[in-house]
Amino acid sequence: MILKIGSMMIFILFVKGVFASTEHILFTLEKSFNPENKIIIHTRTDQDCRFSFYSKNSEKNYVDFYWSMNNGKEFKDIHPMIRSEIKNRVQFLGISDRYDTFKIRLSDFSVLNHDLPASQIEVISELSQGVCRVKSVVTLGGSSRYRKIDLKRTFCEVSKNLFGIPNGCNSLLLEGRDLHNGELIRVRFLKK
Repeated sequence: MILKIGSMMIFILFVKGVFASTEHILFTLEKSFNPENKIIIHTRTDQDCRFSFYSKNSEKNYVDFYWSMNNGKEFKDIHPMIRSEIKNRVQFLGISDRYDTFKIRLSDFSVLNHDLPASQIEVISELSQGVCRVKSVVTLGGSSRYRKIDLKRTFCEVSKNLFGIPNGCNSLLLEGRDLHNGELIRVRFLKK
């Protein structure tokens, strides 16, 4: 069964009548080159709101991704060659013993001037009033008063070589909601 709630899509799997897992969209990777195509970064929780892994090609992954193409009209899996590049860009760092928190790093941060205290995103699951909620928490730096946001979108302003081929980000926009007051926060970091 697929539920679409606003811009959030949740996939619910049922196995012999037993609740198996719920998909949670963490954030999108967007770019100025072919902006109608986005990469959706997502994870999965079980019935106890603990992260569960995807098993693809005998790998266990807590983070997965797929294409949203033509402004959300089509969805498709990512080619294995591109998938390995994205896994390098969105690096899984480890999961807690309770399977309710894990960390990922965006490799984009390594080529940007930023004041983030840590170049990591902490993904947290919590059960609240019977509903499992997942947040992608980024702690911003002093220039943004050390606020914490639930990251929903990254946008790369693509740089191109002499032949017009994309070869990196000139800037990266982070967009999310302030965890304290829900305010929409946008922070842009420029290339080093």
